[in-house]
Amino acid sequence: MSIQSSSTRAPMYFRIQQGILLQIQQGMLKPGQQLPTESDLVQQYQVSRITAKRALDELVRQGVAFRQQGRGTFVAQTRIREISGFGSFTEDMLSRGLVPSSQVLLFEEVQPDKEIQEKLQISPNEHAYILKRLRLANGEKVAFETTYLPCRFYPGLLLEDLAKKSLYTILSEKYQMTPTWADAEMEAASANKEEAGLLNLEIGKPVLIARRVTFSANYDVVEVATSIYRGDLFTFYSGRQLIG
Repeated sequence: MSIQSSSTRAPMYFRIQQGILLQIQQGMLKPGQQLPTESDLVQQYQVSRITAKRALDELVRQGVAFRQQGRGTFVAQTRIREISGFGSFTEDMLSRGLVPSSQVLLFEEVQPDKEIQEKLQISPNEHAYILKRLRLANGEKVAFETTYLPCRFYPGLLLEDLAKKSLYTILSEKYQMTPTWADAEMEAASANKEEAGLLNLEIGKPVLIARRVTFSANYDVVEVATSIYRGDLFTFYSGRQLIG
């Protein structure tokens, strides 16, 4: 694409950056699509490698693109704003016109530690399900979630295909345990090695952590969950709360 429409007074890296940004905004370059390499830009625009690198660096800094080590620079998914961290990931993504999906990494019955037992309000000899999933929006990995559920409420839950079905829908329709309200806390953090590997991030990149205990209308604990969201894709919004 020509960059002649950009101001000729602007630095060349900025003109290249704006040309690529325009292609993204016009849908010519789509989320997940690879951007030209530094070598491509050097050849196309007859600029130095430093200039080409800065143009790509600026796109990454703005959150418009992201890098994968050894692969290149790619168009980022549109930032998902104002996610509350309280409700169903599936319903939230669908409401934004995105296609949600999940990859189940672990789903089994365990005897949880004391902290989880207390949050689930179960006795020391009771078991819980642990469910670890990658959450995707339009095929892009956006969150890593660990959920604990009390076994006594959900017999046979291990037989469900949670890669294809919404957990909340199953809990509501099959077990009559409808998630109704939640206590949640949120914090900013840096991705550790495991989180970075799962979410295609560099170690130390920002993530947003939402920890919640979800209850039914009868005040039974439905789940205890920790969700780790990519900080370059999400901002959190808690909404107006009635206090006191």
